[in-house]
Amino acid sequence: MILTHTLFLTFILAVGGCLSSSTIEDFPDSPKSYEPQSVTSIPKVPEPFFLEGGTFSITEDETIYFVDLHDKSIVRKAKLGDPTKVTTFINLNEWLKVENSKTFQIDDIYSDYLGRLIVAESTTGKILRISKDARKLENLADSYDGYRFSKIKGLAGNEKDQIFIGTPNAATIYEFNPRAGKLNILNDELVRPNDFTMNRKGDRLLVAESAPNRIVVFELDQGSPVDASWDLIHLPSYEDEPISIDILKDRPNLLAVIIRDKQSLLFFNLAKGRIVRRVDLPALCTHVRSHQDWIYLQAEKGIIRIPNPFL
Repeated sequence: MILTHTLFLTFILAVGGCLSSSTIEDFPDSPKSYEPQSVTSIPKVPEPFFLEGGTFSITEDETIYFVDLHDKSIVRKAKLGDPTKVTTFINLNEWLKVENSKTFQIDDIYSDYLGRLIVAESTTGKILRISKDARKLENLADSYDGYRFSKIKGLAGNEKDQIFIGTPNAATIYEFNPRAGKLNILNDELVRPNDFTMNRKGDRLLVAESAPNRIVVFELDQGSPVDASWDLIHLPSYEDEPISIDILKDRPNLLAVIIRDKQSLLFFNLAKGRIVRRVDLPALCTHVRSHQDWIYLQAEKGIIRIPNPFL
């Protein structure tokens, strides 16, 4: 059941985390381990763009939504062309209540094809959908329905209104269809997701997983996506844990990958199944999204960007 609330005062300030999606044209015939010897480095390129924010999503109209770095109940927004003008999109404390001394914890956000913001909040275990003007909030699903949203890593969707939710603690990926109001289990106790990305067509879901460290593909148009899932890339070292991934929109065969605790960004050629470039980063980063000529990254102190090295 979808609960709808209406707010007559408009709050303007959003967060960003729209998972970039692009068509993947070619895949290797079998999963490949990355090849360090094929790596080329380019110098660090610090950029003046900076937002003091956490997990983010970027829309087609150049809006970046991001979770407040200090108060994870708040989502803010800005325009990529003028990141100094930041406004508040929504404050969950003004819509929902939390028990006792607990505080809201937004784990991930995703902007859908209609510009609505999908928010994964782990304290209450809710998946929320917020209208573009922030006047309407819907509770799509929560842990009280028997599902386990105590920690969310990975949030993505497509134009078919499918929303995919990753819960690493339960090693489960959920598929939610808001039109039908139905939540299904795509994968149960098999994959411990860290992040998702999708191709533009919306029929393939790529998942960054820990233990084993790999990138998994789910073929969503098949009768059973689990049976049609396969390993795209193996990361053989125990230390090479992929924590965030994104397909480059202008280069659909390229996948950007952040490895935990390593100050570099790897680019995999999906057709060849190997690294084609490594970019040294100005800081440790935990989240990556591409948009036009730039690669946006979440660092400890905020959101930065570097030029797309393939332009």
